[in-house]
Amino acid sequence: MSLAYILQELADPDFDDIHGDDESGGFAADKALRLLVSALYANWRPADGAPFLAAARVAVYSGEKASQAVVALPDLLLAQGVAPAAAWWKPVHRAYRVARFGKPPDVALDILTRAADRPETRPARHQTYEQLAIPYWVAYDPCRLVSPQPVTVFERQGGRLVARSDAQLPRLGLGLTLWRGSFEGRDDEWLRWTDAGGNLLLTGDELAAYWRGRAVELEAR
Repeated sequence: MSLAYILQELADPDFDDIHGDDESGGFAADKALRLLVSALYANWRPADGAPFLAAARVAVYSGEKASQAVVALPDLLLAQGVAPAAAWWKPVHRAYRVARFGKPPDVALDILTRAADRPETRPARHQTYEQLAIPYWVAYDPCRLVSPQPVTVFERQGGRLVARSDAQLPRLGLGLTLWRGSFEGRDDEWLRWTDAGGNLLLTGDELAAYWRGRAVELEAR
């Protein structure tokens, strides 16, 4: 009889952490990423008015040939001044290839939910992002696997990614904060974008609710 079976039979409260079937973050990570991406498209414009690309779980390649490239698969990427190819269904355009876009993503964000994300294995990912010359790496640790601090922003300084003392991304005019509230019917603690002034970037639903409220106020007057 296996140890996993015994733990399951005993209804050990830590069974799911020890022998979980899903290592992607599952439903929670999927919804968290959707909130982050949707808020950017609904309520963020880069200061220079350039287009941007935000995507969840798209591979990043340093070069054209996968066999010779540095490869990363961030949970979220954000890149200013770029746009996807018109023929984006073609295999060659499905990944973020630095050689084609002309620059690395400005932000790579990872949700730390797996055993592979524990402190002893994180340096390899850190080194990969340094090799890709990504300006910001965000490590979001909702389960506190690595440290009691759930959000750490690393900023590129002199070719290295160095941890900031805050959760700001000043080159982009963005920041990150934890917010308690409801998103798509789920009340929880969520990672949210803020602007340079610390204001939340609202989702499309939140913006619609705000303007409906304003319309009601104006009508009442």
